[in-house]
Amino acid sequence: MSRATENEHRNERRYVHAFTFGNFLIGTGVMLAPGLLMVLSSDLGTSVPQTALLITVAAVAMCIGSPVLATLTSRVDRRTVLASSLTLYAIGHALCAFAPSLTVLIVVRTITLLGAAVFTPQAAATLGIVIAPERRAAAITAVFLGWSVASVAGSPLSAWLGAHLGWRQTFGLFAALCVLGVIWVLRVVPAGLHGTSLSRDAWRQVVKHPALIAILVVTAVSASGQFTTFAYIAPFVAHTLDPSPNTLSLALVLFGLAGVIGNVWATRRIGTAGPTSNVTLSLWSMCAGMLVLAAAGASWAGFVLGALAWGGGVFANNSSQQARLVAASPALAGASIALNTSMIYLGQAIGTSLGGAVIASSSYRTLPVVGAVVLLAALALSWRAARKSIPGSS
Repeated sequence: MSRATENEHRNERRYVHAFTFGNFLIGTGVMLAPGLLMVLSSDLGTSVPQTALLITVAAVAMCIGSPVLATLTSRVDRRTVLASSLTLYAIGHALCAFAPSLTVLIVVRTITLLGAAVFTPQAAATLGIVIAPERRAAAITAVFLGWSVASVAGSPLSAWLGAHLGWRQTFGLFAALCVLGVIWVLRVVPAGLHGTSLSRDAWRQVVKHPALIAILVVTAVSASGQFTTFAYIAPFVAHTLDPSPNTLSLALVLFGLAGVIGNVWATRRIGTAGPTSNVTLSLWSMCAGMLVLAAAGASWAGFVLGALAWGGGVFANNSSQQARLVAASPALAGASIALNTSMIYLGQAIGTSLGGAVIASSSYRTLPVVGAVVLLAALALSWRAARKSIPGSS
């Protein structure tokens, strides 16, 4: 390997490491609410479904905000965009710590999470500029490891801190961590790096691209199935296993470990099997995991098996869907990845609302059954998407 090639690989790794940490922060911030749901509900004197509006309202805002902000920032320097999104994350979470009521917390958190709507798709789009084409898909899936690490470390730790220190202190500590992400991005991403401008024509091309639309629908439906249960993971664990905060943290660790394994598996497999195959297997894994959770009841062994299958599928699916979109149309990656982020958050909003309706009409134990049914629908839609002759998605 020549010195020039070594330097190229070294620079590519610096981007991947910085963006992986950034996605760790984004993932931890998004998952703060599910892990702190019962603590927030108790401290603010609101019901669990009411408190879950923290997830629903923010998800709707991110769904709408992702394509809008992608267009508005498409001509802006990548360094500025990525650092600014994490700066908003830091300031916003610091302000959340002082929210006097659920209403104020919902408003501040919703604005804060617009940073998530910007960072993840723009980081993936930036990799499309700085990473060689033959390593691009692997880099994108690798960066999603940050979300997996957020599940195995960030989310369980925040749930534990929330139970022992309080949710306000948890938000404050997380805000300080976000500052490190800002510094890292500023050190790695050079000034003057610009992507392709997203015009009306770019969005029009995505909307008229049958393969891309089919993939995006799969993202929305699969996210709906996941968040039917995950949005209520804290009360679900409390009602099925044990209300102890330590039990919730352990459950989230299991889910996150599975996510890391699933993401690593997807990264290694994607170069040979292709993203579509990864998506199919990951959806089957998620569906099977939820059915096991539904049947397990109070069994720890059943919960562990279900959480491993579910968690492993979630993050393998998310990263593979991103790579699937890039493979389908590299030229439209900036717009399609932004819309994919929108579909993830649309699915969160739909899944959280659906889960709330299930809780009101049935019980927490019914949540994974409904989630599995939705995931079966995602599988059927993914099969149809694969039949649209998507280039590079063998």
